[in-house]
Amino acid sequence: MKHAARPRWLAFALPAAALAAAVPFVIPPLADASSTPATQAASRAATRIDERQQVLDAVAGQITEGLSESDRAHIPGFAEVEVDPDHNHLRLHWKGTPPRRVRHILAHLPHGVTAEVDSARYSKAELHAARVKLLNSLASMKLRVEGMAAPVRVTSIAPAVDGSGLEVGYDNAARTASRLLASGHSKTLQQVAPAAGRLAGVHVAAIHRLQSVDLSSRQHDSSPWTGASALKNPLGGICSGSYGVKNAQGQYMLTSAYHCGPGPEGRWTTWWGGDLIGTTDATQRSPQDDVVGIKLPSQRVSGRLYDGPASRTDGYAKPVTGWGHNNVGDYVCTDGANGGVHCGVRIAQTDIGVTGPNGIYRPDVDLAYATSATPGGVAAVNGDSGGPVFASVRNHTADEARGIITALDRTVTCPPAYNPDTVLDGHRRKPWCLAGVYYVPLGQTLHDMHWTLVTG
Repeated sequence: MKHAARPRWLAFALPAAALAAAVPFVIPPLADASSTPATQAASRAATRIDERQQVLDAVAGQITEGLSESDRAHIPGFAEVEVDPDHNHLRLHWKGTPPRRVRHILAHLPHGVTAEVDSARYSKAELHAARVKLLNSLASMKLRVEGMAAPVRVTSIAPAVDGSGLEVGYDNAARTASRLLASGHSKTLQQVAPAAGRLAGVHVAAIHRLQSVDLSSRQHDSSPWTGASALKNPLGGICSGSYGVKNAQGQYMLTSAYHCGPGPEGRWTTWWGGDLIGTTDATQRSPQDDVVGIKLPSQRVSGRLYDGPASRTDGYAKPVTGWGHNNVGDYVCTDGANGGVHCGVRIAQTDIGVTGPNGIYRPDVDLAYATSATPGGVAAVNGDSGGPVFASVRNHTADEARGIITALDRTVTCPPAYNPDTVLDGHRRKPWCLAGVYYVPLGQTLHDMHWTLVTG
């Protein structure tokens, strides 16, 4: 059911001359690449966008009082904030009138920044409460729909970015999306929304979303251990290392994805060479955050992330400066051991609850997709699980940690750049490329696990 467009009660704008022209996000050349006027111009354009994003994120941080994506529900009336670094613009979704504190921030924006406030149907707090009601009404993430013999599998539940209601992803385990439509079951789309809406008590938009994909360099890391390295998990498959952290007992660890390990204990080695990295146990892991801390006998981490293609072997890495919250519209980079770095990836949604392929519900997940500026339209490759998501800072010389890859979405055809010789496990299995990345915000993980990020 379509609703009439909601009015914008307030808009802030500077004269047209002050508006920044939209420029495409361009990946800068590698540090050792030859410099040409074209690459210099592209690098300057990318740097301008990075600088704008940092300013916009700072403003968003003031509005959200430094709270995490999910904890922003504690702000009365708040629905969502979107940043648009291409246009130096900020869009705030709010139910009712923002408080004086927020109005003051919007009235005193940095030079060149514009903003608008759009009226939201629901606040984030209301949508969180509705999500809890829906979850409590589901049995093993299955939704009973009138007229259907088998329940529909719920794959995700998220507040809509504009605060219009909940977005509920669903899947039919027996059919792909194309078969679902071809077999006369397209009406399922119309049936899921009201069925979920009656349970949640709010407007629901249904989305056919296949269950998220688990992602099982670089190639031969050594102590001090560096993030985005290629790990051989306890089952012998490839997964990605992520950030160096220190736990509450002062022990240094390298993080990866919980679903990469088969049980509470396991032995992790380098992808090439099979050198021992460390071990995991039941004390430093979270199924809900899909994270595990690998205890390192060496007690040494570098506070850096490998960069560039997965096949790059010169040890090129960048320091981690710290961590930041995520906002819809932010550009980020994904950094998987199997597929390498992918930039120009843009956050489409935050604060999603999503069910992983292992059946575990992950309550706080963000989602980003490759854009036309992402080479090949690829955000990650199968095997990038556990890898870091970061924002580029300091003129592309450093990384601000944003999250850890938990699953991927939306299969795309792999371009020639991703082949058996460039994807690390490409000779074991055919490379599998995807356009979307689900990741758990790092701030949430650090809070839940009582860890401290190690910076470079």
